[in-house]
Amino acid sequence: MHSHDAPPAPDNALRALEEKLGTALPPALRGCYATANGGRFGDPQRRDAEWQLHPVRDSSDRKQLKRTAEDVLHFTQIALRNTSFPRHGLSIAHHYTMSRQLLVLRDEATGALGDEIFLFEAHTARWSAPYASDLRAAMAQQRIPEAVQPDPSRALPVFRYYADPFASGVMRAASDTCECCDQATGYIYDGSFYAVGDASQFCPWCIADGSAAAKFDGEFNDAASVGMGEVALPPAVVDEVSRRTPSFFSYQQEQWWAHCNDAGCFLGEIEHVDRALLASESARAFKQDMQAHEQLPTEAEWQWLLATPSRDRHAAVYVFRCLHCGTLGGYSDCS
Repeated sequence: MHSHDAPPAPDNALRALEEKLGTALPPALRGCYATANGGRFGDPQRRDAEWQLHPVRDSSDRKQLKRTAEDVLHFTQIALRNTSFPRHGLSIAHHYTMSRQLLVLRDEATGALGDEIFLFEAHTARWSAPYASDLRAAMAQQRIPEAVQPDPSRALPVFRYYADPFASGVMRAASDTCECCDQATGYIYDGSFYAVGDASQFCPWCIADGSAAAKFDGEFNDAASVGMGEVALPPAVVDEVSRRTPSFFSYQQEQWWAHCNDAGCFLGEIEHVDRALLASESARAFKQDMQAHEQLPTEAEWQWLLATPSRDRHAAVYVFRCLHCGTLGGYSDCS
């Protein structure tokens, strides 16, 4: 299975889904989720297509919660809007759009979910005989792309307003094909992209030169959030942050701190920012604001904030630095 590095679904997440369903997941399906919570696998009936497996909601940390918020129950609710979708079906995968879906069926007498995988085609408004005996069988003819090595002669783009998108996790080394240039460059973006369509995986170059935002008429960061509603920035700055700068993982929609009539450079979550920088004079006002906002008045409580991952305190603090005077700023975000 080509999982895009999707981690396994935690056992407690699987149990929570089963409680909501009122029945156990089919063993083969449960086993697949225990290996990778979501991801893609090839469609043997269509060599140029692949299935996107619907994940199980995982609230173990903020990144996984955001990645799995649109889970198997969410996609089933969407599927049920089509009156031809079986009322006793659970949608587990879809193609690029929801026009083709894979599902498992609930026994109408016992409520138990079966292992057999069925195919639903929206354009014909019907569901067919079993697509495969179980999910593992459906994946048996998967197509695993060859590893793609980045071109060493091609320098990665520098994002003026983002210190290191690889360190924050929104950019990673991967063999995936960019949905804008249709090239596998060795790198792929996994963060937010706000657009009408489903495209969201792009190479760094298509983000930096604006071609991804232009092609899909979307934004990586909401333009209205640039300046956090407090500072009116020049249109060129807003455009660069919203359409040519990666986003970052957050509980709520991202905001972008500004200073000196310019957007700040995103440094990361506070626990990953250099401690010496956070202890410097440039961070004094920011530290005071955050201590007051998070109700952490003592130095010991402040050090606890710096040492504790956000997933363990259910709040995140995002840090930016002014490109002109070096002042630090940012905001906190709760789950």
